[in-house]
Amino acid sequence: MIPALVALLPTLIEKGAELFDKKFETESEKVQAKKQYEIDVTNAIHTANMDIQGQLTERHKNDMQSDSWLSKNIRPLTLIYLMVLFTYAFVAEVDAFVLDMLQELLMMVFGFYFLARGAEKVVSILKGK
Repeated sequence: MIPALVALLPTLIEKGAELFDKKFETESEKVQAKKQYEIDVTNAIHTANMDIQGQLTERHKNDMQSDSWLSKNIRPLTLIYLMVLFTYAFVAEVDAFVLDMLQELLMMVFGFYFLARGAEKVVSILKGK
């Protein structure tokens, strides 16, 4: 979600400038303009997020069609590698900052891996019907 917001920052600034450059005669016009701005920003963020998800799905689909063993197994290998690093860091009592960083990475990979796999399964089931 953060990359989507960063990608939308110029658009958000432009829309905000357009909104607040306008002169409003009444308070109700100002409130209505703010509501419309919130709707526009929400729609832009949603569209960007959907585009990102579509690109990820397409990338995964292309990976699975490849004949390369590594491209088909990179997600589980990354997950295993980070789990080994995290376990070693936990046992070796490394700095808390490093442990927190590894924990966040591991949580992201776990979430991404299982959510992506779940989405792939749901899509394959829906296409099968």
